[in-house]
Amino acid sequence: MGKYAFSIGHHAVRSTVKETVIANIPSLTTYVLGFIILSYVGILFGILYLSFIVLALVLFLRYVCTYCPSYGGGRCPSGYGTIASKLFKRRDISQFQRMFKTYIPFLSLVWIYPLLGSLFLLFTDFSWFFLALTLSFVIVGFVILPLFHKYYECKDCPNKQNCPWAK
Repeated sequence: MGKYAFSIGHHAVRSTVKETVIANIPSLTTYVLGFIILSYVGILFGILYLSFIVLALVLFLRYVCTYCPSYGGGRCPSGYGTIASKLFKRRDISQFQRMFKTYIPFLSLVWIYPLLGSLFLLFTDFSWFFLALTLSFVIVGFVILPLFHKYYECKDCPNKQNCPWAK
């Protein structure tokens, strides 16, 4: 894939495959921890969670990425814009912020379900392992992920001025 360039004014953004992989590590870690937590509740819950993540990502590609100015062409730091361009047609970029804000409540369920599973496990079958797993999920999903996006992924994104996630 190599490097891609995208210029906004005098600022060029370059995304390499390595940078895109790194940009997705915190999200993937959150998903893995959520899966582990919900699998302890019951393997069916873990499988349903993975299915929900896939659905959430496909809907994100369709209802957010297609409205983003970084859609297609490798300009998206997460790589989602490139994937979206292979699956869905471009939409009106003036609606990006509205679409993103509309989608956030649905996307937040990716974090809420594992938290509910953690609380269930901690109250019904407390163990230090479940507590450590819960704390790991909270630290990665609610501290590391937002900081990582702000200071790594969103830092050079050409659309950060219009993106609710970057603020």
